[in-house]
Amino acid sequence: MNDAVQASRQDAAAESQGPDGNRRGVRTRHAIDRAATDLFFRLGYHATSMRAIGDAAQVRSAAIYHWYPNKEALLIHLQNEFMRELTKAVESAADRHTHPVFRLAAAVREHVVFHGLHQQEAFVTDSEIRALAPGPRDALVARRDAYQQYFVNLISAGRDRGLLRPTDVHVATYAVLLQCTGVSAWFKASGRMTIAEVADHHVDLVLGSLHADRGLIGAAAAAVRPD
Repeated sequence: MNDAVQASRQDAAAESQGPDGNRRGVRTRHAIDRAATDLFFRLGYHATSMRAIGDAAQVRSAAIYHWYPNKEALLIHLQNEFMRELTKAVESAADRHTHPVFRLAAAVREHVVFHGLHQQEAFVTDSEIRALAPGPRDALVARRDAYQQYFVNLISAGRDRGLLRPTDVHVATYAVLLQCTGVSAWFKASGRMTIAEVADHHVDLVLGSLHADRGLIGAAAAAVRPD
């Protein structure tokens, strides 16, 4: 390695870590992640260069390589983080309840809110799966399948108690997730409803589509609504 290349890499590492250590490094990584998400959302993965990400994050492109060996690794990180945070939020919301219909209502509500608050991240995770190589693509599909199975289990638990009456649990799950995920494509913070109000409507729509008793729907919606 010649002196110029070595110096460039040392400078990039210093820019990523900063004089105050990991704290500045974490801020730099977050800036890179935010810039990449925005550019992948607006321009697409293939049309976005590492240099453009560096410019948007206000770091030299060489600094990005301190965190990510290539652009695909950055995309994989963003997609995995979205799925990890989504799963954590939804499972945490459901676990606050023991009644099977309340658990489903809480999961639906959190799924909608999360997608409404992370619209760009949702788009990049769903749309840019096509940009991944087969191995990473299969890994992301597996994570999505596991998340989908979580909703299959929630709906099945309500059906087994005679509280929900789906004609087919798997078809119901596909419909519920497609409907609730779609919020990320159309919700506008400046619109006539808040994301909390949109989530309330989705709880009613989902439980109604599964033929829950109207009184139970109202009780579940009230139980999972934040104070």
